[in-house]
Amino acid sequence: MSIPGFLEQSSATADQRFSARRRLSLVAQGVKETGAGIEVLIHNISETGLLVESDVRLAVGERIEIELPHAGAIPARTIWASGRLFGCEFESPVSPATLSAAELRSAVGADLHFDSDEPSPLAERFGARLQRLRAAKGLSQAELADRMGVSAPSISGWEKGRARPKNNRIAALAELLGVPVSELLGDPDPERLQDLIDRSREQIARALGTASEKVRIVIEL
Repeated sequence: MSIPGFLEQSSATADQRFSARRRLSLVAQGVKETGAGIEVLIHNISETGLLVESDVRLAVGERIEIELPHAGAIPARTIWASGRLFGCEFESPVSPATLSAAELRSAVGADLHFDSDEPSPLAERFGARLQRLRAAKGLSQAELADRMGVSAPSISGWEKGRARPKNNRIAALAELLGVPVSELLGDPDPERLQDLIDRSREQIARALGTASEKVRIVIEL
C-alpha cells in the first residue's frame, strides 16, 4: 500500500520543515480526549507531527496523546483524515532523540525474523496477540474475564483495541495465559536487540569516521 507523506506543502519553507520526516512502521499506544485507549501504527514521523493508521476513527481537530520511545506521552492534534490514515501535528516539536528512538524501535521489529508458520509477536497488535494466546490456552473471553476479575466486555475491548489492561494486570494476565510478560507485550529478544545496537554503532562510526568503541547508544523506553 502506498503511504503518503505526513504533509505535502507547496512552499519551500514548508518543504524544508517536513523534509526530515522518517519513515518507519511502529505500533504505539495512545489515549483519546475521552480517555479511551487506542493503538496506532506510525508510518512516518518528524519533529512536528506524524502519520498514523488506526482502526479507531479520529476526528479532525481531536486531541490525542501518543506514547513515543524516549519521550513518553506526547500530545498531538489530528489535522486531516483519509480512511484509516490520520495526519497529526504535535503541540510542541519533539526532540531528535525521540525521533531516533522511534526509528530504532521500528528497526528492531523489522530486523527480527520469525518462522513463517508462526505469527510475529511484534507484527501483531496487542489485541490480536491476546486473542491468539487466549485461544491457544483454550479459554473463552468469559472464562478469562472470570479468572482476571473483570467483565467479559473488558476482555473483548482489549482484544478489539478499544482499551488496554492496566499495567498492574499485565503480569497476572500473562500468568493465566501461560506465557512470559515479554511474549504478551511483544517485546524483542534482548540478545537480538543487542545485535541491532552493535550494528547501529558500527554504522554510526563509519558515517562519522570514528571508531565504534567511541559511539555510545543510550535507549530510554
